Amino acid sequence: MPRVNLRVPFQDKDEAKRLGARWDAAARVWFVPEELEPARFERWLPPDETPNVRADSYFICASTRPCWRCGTASPVHGFMLPPGHETFDCYDDAEDGVWEPSEEPTLLCYLDWLSPEIVARITTLTRHYGYAYSEDTGSFYWMNRCEYCDAPFGDHETYCEPGQGFLAFTMEDARRITLLHVQEPFAGRCGSYSIGVTLFEEMHVA
Repeated sequence: MPRVNLRVPFQDKDEAKRLGARWDAAARVWFVPEELEPARFERWLPPDETPNVRADSYFICASTRPCWRCGTASPVHGFMLPPGHETFDCYDDAEDGVWEPSEEPTLLCYLDWLSPEIVARITTLTRHYGYAYSEDTGSFYWMNRCEYCDAPFGDHETYCEPGQGFLAFTMEDARRITLLHVQEPFAGRCGSYSIGVTLFEEMHVA
């Protein structure tokens, strides 16, 4: 059985150690010893790698938003899916879930899992979008950080607040968003997504 690595935020390290987790200094990660059941470390277990969004292609979107700490306008990145993508709807029972197609583009947020191919591509474009712990949500997800002071940017402000990143309410907002169309499959797991993208047609496709 492969080793189970844990996602332990710094403030939880003492509790994880008390429960029996061990620290791999070389890999800089906490893990579950073979003699212990992973269930006792439930809150720090790796994310579910079952996708709930998928598409034949996708956009890597780029914009800027003001940093809440240093005030500088910092680049931010994210993912948008074109019309024809699918979302997995569970309804009352996950076993009865179905893939539902959408004819509207969608902007993804609170992504807690991305396929390795997508991770490899986004990390070649920016060093400031990565998997990190959010104190606001008490969970890990892929988030932006300020390019200048490294402050974390929560997804709510970046994707859901007008003028902060990717929610465009004016032509000017839309035209500063660049979309890199990647002609490769997308698979990920997100906590939220938009129903359509306002002023999508006005965004610049690279």
